[in-house]
Amino acid sequence: MKEMTTEELLKEIEENHNNSLFEEIFKRRDKELYRTALFYKGTKINYLTLKYNVIKYAKALKAYGIKKGNEIPICMANTPEFIYLLGGISLIGAKANIFGEGFDKDYITEIINGCNSDILFATDDKYGVIDDSVKKSKNKRVVLISLTESLLNGKNPYIKLEKKWYDFKDRRNEIIDNSSRFMFSYEFLNLGKEYKGNYIEKVNLDDEFTITYSSGSTNSSRPKAIVHDVKSYIVMGIYHDPKISKVPSMKNLRMLAHIPTHSNTNIMSCITDPLMQGSEIAVEPIYAPDHFVYSLLINKPSFVTATRSFFVRCANDILNNKKFKNVKMPFLLVPMIVGEPNSIGEEKFCNKFLRKVNAGSKFTHSPLSPVVMSMAGGDCEHGGLFFVLFKEWQRKKLNYLLKKEDKGLRTYNMVHVDVLDKFGNSCEPGEIGRVVANSPCTMLYYKNNPEATDKFFIKDSLGKVWGDCCVYGYKDKYGEIHMKGRINSEDKIQPFQIADTVLKDTKNILSCEVIKIEDKYVIHFVAMPDAKIKDTNKLIMSIYKRCLKIFGKEITSQFVFNKRNEFPLSGCGKRNNIALTEEGIPNNSLIVVSGLGIENYTVENNKKKIKKL
Repeated sequence: MKEMTTEELLKEIEENHNNSLFEEIFKRRDKELYRTALFYKGTKINYLTLKYNVIKYAKALKAYGIKKGNEIPICMANTPEFIYLLGGISLIGAKANIFGEGFDKDYITEIINGCNSDILFATDDKYGVIDDSVKKSKNKRVVLISLTESLLNGKNPYIKLEKKWYDFKDRRNEIIDNSSRFMFSYEFLNLGKEYKGNYIEKVNLDDEFTITYSSGSTNSSRPKAIVHDVKSYIVMGIYHDPKISKVPSMKNLRMLAHIPTHSNTNIMSCITDPLMQGSEIAVEPIYAPDHFVYSLLINKPSFVTATRSFFVRCANDILNNKKFKNVKMPFLLVPMIVGEPNSIGEEKFCNKFLRKVNAGSKFTHSPLSPVVMSMAGGDCEHGGLFFVLFKEWQRKKLNYLLKKEDKGLRTYNMVHVDVLDKFGNSCEPGEIGRVVANSPCTMLYYKNNPEATDKFFIKDSLGKVWGDCCVYGYKDKYGEIHMKGRINSEDKIQPFQIADTVLKDTKNILSCEVIKIEDKYVIHFVAMPDAKIKDTNKLIMSIYKRCLKIFGKEITSQFVFNKRNEFPLSGCGKRNNIALTEEGIPNNSLIVVSGLGIENYTVENNKKKIKKL
């Protein structure tokens, strides 16, 4: 595609790409059908087979009676069949409502009842968890899909490594009872064998396509339902063309799809974008931090999007577990932290792991390290808004890592982004405010939640409507965005400001989260595995003194310290601050008492501390 202005390109997309997402994908891959599209536990599936199976699902859906605009509930792991189904739904102009098995049971029933089709699709690893919710719903049919269907001879060649997490047995016979409610996937597909009607509907860019769910940062059991249209996926896919975005080409490279399917990040960044770019997708149904290192070694992906918790766990496994002593990952070209940024300590720790495994050396003369791993981002509501150019990523690496400076995120040209103060005015460079953004990829609304939708779309002082990113941040003099922390209180001192101060000690502090519990700031921190200060009391005193200089006695008197080995995670793998809040002040917490040093936190000791102050 020739070089165009943003306005010209968006107009060109409206005029020449006004069709379903998977129709667009197959148009772009029409001359490369024998290129590998999917990799599943050793099985390679080319674009021709992908297209064939997508059409089979489209025909079966039509034969069953699904019409354009119908909404279909789905609870599936990352499998080739999930992508076939998503493609079939796309071709016929229906909508996919993809939810997680870990949601509140009554919420799952509400989701199913809110769909205007009576059929549900589920993989056999998840259905047992949602069975009670399905039975309480109006659902009439369940199509069961096994994780073994696309395995060669139904066997996982890596079962010895992965049995701890899943045994890859076909569990459908254990689930199916004598009712006619259940169908094997092959029975469902047989419905379409004799279908002679049209299976490619006239789909417009503005038609709704997916209902996915937020990461659960505000309510982990009832995450908000996010509605996206076809346009958001096609525009983002086209903007990933190297000639337009200047990001590295993904063609012939492998992307890992392991984030839960109910996350728009997985749908857009790990599935549809790579297919638009002619990449391979390594389809990974297991999502667990302690499995991540095995997933990388089995799938050998070049591009990986994962949360910082997954990468930090992987780095810890590689650097400190003798089992992985001689492991190399030359295939790992672009490791990307998404969902939340790495601290500088985490960046250094992960870079140590990248150096050890010779990451990227298959494609470059030397390993990529040191690099900035927090190089891309956005959220499920906005899509992938931000990126750091590959050249910038390399050129500024020493400046970033040696001077301890944040590396700002750039946006695609079709994204408008700003930072607003509390009056809705644009902030000056360096001034912290509310990050807002807008693009053709922004969600349409939260389903069945007009109040949350109204809060998401906010007006600035000039009347322009923005989508709220729900984080504090600032723009630097180059126009790059720096994320600082979630907006969760109106306190004068925000928790992220304290965390930033704690994290300045990159030799001793790996990770930190600060949670406000009533009048206390609970500082949860993880020490570096090779910390210079080994004694916990000395480390806490070091943190305390650093904070005292910045925040003064009044604020630091409210500090409670909790050293831990790891943080609880949400279903999407991000740090679960709700769980940290519910913990309150842990029993093993410590405080600094003036004149007495470090003591265990108790109500009595806290009174003693206040008296001393």
